[in-house]
Amino acid sequence: MFALDRHASYFQHSLRLLPYHYTQTDTTRLALIFFCVSALDLLGYLPIGNQQCSSKSKITKDEMEHWKDWVYSTCLLPTRDAFRCSPATAVPHYAYSLPSSHGDKLDYDVGHTAGTYFALCILIILRDDFSRLDRVGMMRWLRKCQRADGSFAAGVLRSKSNALSDNLEEKFGERDLRFGYCAAAARWLIGGDILARKNVVEDIDIDRVLGYITSCVSYEGGIAMGPYAEGHAGGGYCGVGTISLLSQGKVRNVLGDLVVDALVRWSLMHQVYAEVDPESDFEDESDSEVTSVSSSDMSLRGPTTDVPAGFTGRINKPADTCHCFWSGATLEMLDVPGTSSPPSITGSLRLSDIRSNVMFLLAQTQNTMIGGFSKVAGAHPDLMHGYLGVAALAMCADVVREQGGPEKFVKDEAEGEMIASILPLKSVDGALCLSTSAKQYAEELRAKWEKE
Repeated sequence: MFALDRHASYFQHSLRLLPYHYTQTDTTRLALIFFCVSALDLLGYLPIGNQQCSSKSKITKDEMEHWKDWVYSTCLLPTRDAFRCSPATAVPHYAYSLPSSHGDKLDYDVGHTAGTYFALCILIILRDDFSRLDRVGMMRWLRKCQRADGSFAAGVLRSKSNALSDNLEEKFGERDLRFGYCAAAARWLIGGDILARKNVVEDIDIDRVLGYITSCVSYEGGIAMGPYAEGHAGGGYCGVGTISLLSQGKVRNVLGDLVVDALVRWSLMHQVYAEVDPESDFEDESDSEVTSVSSSDMSLRGPTTDVPAGFTGRINKPADTCHCFWSGATLEMLDVPGTSSPPSITGSLRLSDIRSNVMFLLAQTQNTMIGGFSKVAGAHPDLMHGYLGVAALAMCADVVREQGGPEKFVKDEAEGEMIASILPLKSVDGALCLSTSAKQYAEELRAKWEKE
């Protein structure tokens, strides 16, 4: 069964105090906070507006206001145009009043595209109106982060290497699709496209972004993190999510029918079954292994109705909780190939084995003792996989509701109860990795900015 209250307790406690193992992740603290806050949103534990909140929630509206103030006071740059990933990388405020001879220290107090995305998502979930942001300045900063090939850097800092150069800014960070996705999501959340249409600020180079993503399509039908690399579920999500946010969801118009249909097939083929000892109980996580046998090929192996199937990110890798979201959200954003029926909110996700995916997450990687989800069976839960496990189940719940209820997916009453246990989860928007209610609030802000 889905341990909803236990998961909520896990994320609430994590917001207040984390084990010492997390000290090595302190420079990405905003990501950890996002995982907690967004998970609590999907679980129905945040007292937001008129939305029904769980009676077991101990979170108050004053506490949520404190969270917003903390994000602004510790992670927003003094220029108000970008966010750090953590207060651990901030320059002390008194340094800004030092003489100009000390100013070089401040050149390293820089924004980060991922940190900016996480901060904006947290603030949207908490129903902030972004009035404390410089949205125009943030669009200018996002443009600076874009490279000539269309990809995005993690951020920019002042360069001291060439004093004669007119370009005194130097990009830093890896060159892959992750930062492009974060930039596209940030642009949408702050209404950057609206500002560009009104000629308030110049837009990012969308054609180059789309061209870079197209260059990452791999020979086997997936999307890699960079050109000429191996297809990866995370790359597929970042690529499709970026296109969806930049093209109003018209992914097929950008990539073309052949690429989209191949990507749907590639994603479905990466749902793999777990080989479970029939003598053992699903709750005994240590007894299970995951093979690379695709769920679409199991007809060659005889009856398989009693084994769970999660998603793997690459060939010959085990099923992994986070890829149940990355692949699931990618399928959700892609319409069903060869169909003329109206698009649904779950897209091609309904072509996957929803029942087995739910069983994989609930029986293999869910921790029912302390809450959260682990990466693979038998491992300890962590915040990233905990959140993505909740989000993946929320997408599965969307399919179950859309298709008429649990009875469409189960073979007995016990399974029906397990699948029914995920239905209290709020609906999730795959492109933004947020609840649909949070996205609706963002759309309300965008509608207001359109009228201004």
